Amino acid sequence: MRWAFLHEDFNGWFYMWCDFVWCALAATLFLALPGVLLCRAFRFDATASLCCSFMAATALYAVLAMVLPLMGVKASWVVLLCLALALAACAWAVSHFCARGAAVVLTGDALRRVCCGRLSGNAGLVVLYGAIGIAVVSVIFVCNISSPDAFWRAWDNVHHLSSVRAFMESGNFSSLTTTSYATAADAAVTPFPGEAMFYPSAWHCLVAMVAQAVGAQPALAANAVNAVLMGIVLSLSMFALLRRLLPASLFVLACGAACVLAFGTFPWGFLTFGPLYPNLMSYALLPAAAFAFLTVFDRGIGCGRRAANIAFFVIGLVSLALSQPNAVFSLGVFLVPYCVMQSHRGGVCLRDKKGWKTAPLLCAIACIAAIAAFWFLMYHMPFLQGVIEYNWPAKADPSQAFASLLMMSHGYAPVQLILAAFVLTGLAIALRRPEYRWFAWSYLFASAIFFVDMAFNGAVKHFIAGFWYTDQLRTGSMAAIFAVPLAALGAHRLADIAALAFDRLVCVGAFRGKRPSVMVRLGCAAVLFAAIFYPSFDMSGRFYVNTAFGDISARITAQTDPAKVHYLDEEEREFVRRACEIVPSDQVLLNRPNDGSVFLYGADGVRTYYRYLTGYEGGWGESSQSVLIRKSLCDIAENAEVRDAVKSVGAQYVLNLDAGYDGDKPGEGGAKRRFLPSDGIRDEWWSGISSIDDDTPGFEVVLSEGDMRLYKITM
Repeated sequence: MRWAFLHEDFNGWFYMWCDFVWCALAATLFLALPGVLLCRAFRFDATASLCCSFMAATALYAVLAMVLPLMGVKASWVVLLCLALALAACAWAVSHFCARGAAVVLTGDALRRVCCGRLSGNAGLVVLYGAIGIAVVSVIFVCNISSPDAFWRAWDNVHHLSSVRAFMESGNFSSLTTTSYATAADAAVTPFPGEAMFYPSAWHCLVAMVAQAVGAQPALAANAVNAVLMGIVLSLSMFALLRRLLPASLFVLACGAACVLAFGTFPWGFLTFGPLYPNLMSYALLPAAAFAFLTVFDRGIGCGRRAANIAFFVIGLVSLALSQPNAVFSLGVFLVPYCVMQSHRGGVCLRDKKGWKTAPLLCAIACIAAIAAFWFLMYHMPFLQGVIEYNWPAKADPSQAFASLLMMSHGYAPVQLILAAFVLTGLAIALRRPEYRWFAWSYLFASAIFFVDMAFNGAVKHFIAGFWYTDQLRTGSMAAIFAVPLAALGAHRLADIAALAFDRLVCVGAFRGKRPSVMVRLGCAAVLFAAIFYPSFDMSGRFYVNTAFGDISARITAQTDPAKVHYLDEEEREFVRRACEIVPSDQVLLNRPNDGSVFLYGADGVRTYYRYLTGYEGGWGESSQSVLIRKSLCDIAENAEVRDAVKSVGAQYVLNLDAGYDGDKPGEGGAKRRFLPSDGIRDEWWSGISSIDDDTPGFEVVLSEGDMRLYKITM
């Protein structure tokens, strides 16, 4: 862990962490304020409104962000927040008028009731879920990043940070036209004309809003938003679902608060693989969307209320689809057994009314057939083929995959034996009780998808797991989310058993044979959960125990430490800062992205020319000027076409962060200095830039340090 007194520049550290806190508060308020109003418009109680507010607000912002550019309006955090609040307030006013048949007067007391309401006896649990979520995220994530604005120099962060920066600079936050060249000036010189495309950008929209509001860099805002998504959004979203699934016992619900973040696979794997930030958001919202679907089948409600619940569920689907669409399929996997159960119940009603004895079985079979047909239809949809055909090869043989599933490793984290005991105990309980049985089958269904994905290759794997890119982390995370209710049930039962054993060992006389006190049961549960979250440790120098959360903490520390990831280290960033004092801010800076400069636009706002690692060599319709620049820039003194290409983009400077460096050698400590052919990135794609040295005609060295160069084009 890295603490304040270890930082060399305390003042800069302090103000940066203040920005982090402000960003976290801004993200929470941006989601909660319009979200609660919108949920209250659908007449949910205050507890459900608070827990589902994040889902509702996400959909609202993402849709508004797509509509504004079509109307010619630039987006900003002020515009989006004000519009979202206005629309949510209008929705509440209409709902209130329809319910009471009277004019709405927004007095202070009325606003207090709308926004706060009464937490209907669940205030303590809401606080518990939020407090545990914030505490766990603070210890495991926040305390292990090297600085508030630290970011992992990895593949997906190229897109994430650049998209956030492009949103902020262009005022276009839309998922429909996502590009790293979004401003008018960048669009005029982009290497990929017309490459703007649909990409689900609800996460990027929220991060851009937060960064604009606080005046923070995208990386810092991203860390704060991710902390909020895990600690608050996921925790409260899961509480909404667990309160619905497990309403009988407060102790079970209390155990659920510690189970939400107990799985090493999700949400932690999405931080340290990819990273998969948009998927983190969509999976964090998934439990609230599942809750919304379950309300559609509430008994004793009228048609109007049921229609409102259906509409709210549609809002949930929109939030998932515009965060990361594979969460919609994950939601479907979770709800399939519930739909079959409801179909069977409908068949029972038909049997009782019409006397059709086979109606329950036929209705259940019809539901399964309809779901299978829909799955088959989606599998053949052209717009999904790029996702479905993406191949992550099998990572284990069937026996190892089964062991990974059984031990809650999911092929990613170290085994979690206590958590596995919770889940298996909860699974046994749920399968025996009719009211719990359907979500036990949901977990088994998701586990089967992960098992096939983990252990096999071929067409069957793509049919079953293709909606998740055949990515074992995503399918394993789906299983982990579905295991949370089972883990809560199992933790409750095993804590009871542990408390009984404790009482028999410790208590005597009148207390023996009685049910353990609540405090004893809570104490036993706390000990079990402490063992789950325990860091890695050394057994007196004999052997090292690598626990799940010790491993996660170590990964977060290593991946956010620029001294250990050399694609773009702090020395190179400092060199670029000095280079930016020379290069006019309105000029494009020619670069070779595989030396780490691909991150400069998103992280530091440097107007680099190449902002992608892939798409070259016939990928995305590259311009002829770009092809000439990256392949022949070194020949500018002799080639008039190259000079014309450079002139067309208005570039006068060239940046090379690894000039003359042998890309096949690792850097200091074995870390890679740049993306290598083993990463699927080839040096020859930018041979015209990498071939420039201090003696190349047409270039003048204006800044030099080590293997870093800034050249001025003199031709």
